[in-house]
Amino acid sequence: MSILSSLFGGSDKRPKGSFAISDKELLVRGWNDTELRQIIADFQQGYHDRLPQNFSTEVQAKDGGVLRVTFPADIQPRYFCFLINYVQYPKNFDLKSRTILVSGRATMASDFLPSEQSLIGKRILFYIPADDKDYDVVFAQVDGQNYKYPFSSERWKHVPEPRIPIGVGEL
Repeated sequence: MSILSSLFGGSDKRPKGSFAISDKELLVRGWNDTELRQIIADFQQGYHDRLPQNFSTEVQAKDGGVLRVTFPADIQPRYFCFLINYVQYPKNFDLKSRTILVSGRATMASDFLPSEQSLIGKRILFYIPADDKDYDVVFAQVDGQNYKYPFSSERWKHVPEPRIPIGVGEL
């Protein structure tokens, strides 16, 4: 089966969710520092058996109410995507009275989107799509190309529309 077929939903020998990115950071507006730390702690507790023992985060305040989260001990790419989604839709938090914006940024690695070797080393933007009705997907954009990562299949698929929420580019 061709590499393109495997990228867009065909079968291949790589395990689901197998991709590599580096220099990961999470940018968030809408939660305060205490809330964000609690959301991350809840995520960590929910995935305690799958995250590394030394999993940790650093949270820094930036201008405009933006919080930046980095991962000193790293985080697997699939869990990074899950965390982006969880920060957007955490359990036991009021989501109706505020606007939450979440994005992730990372650097493309050699085994991510294998049909696009020209993207290696470029920065990629991860986000929850505007008008999300699935609640279990992350979108990504790199070099003008748009992809979605549905958690049900854990395979990247090319999409024609980026559906980037207003304000994500300002994070």
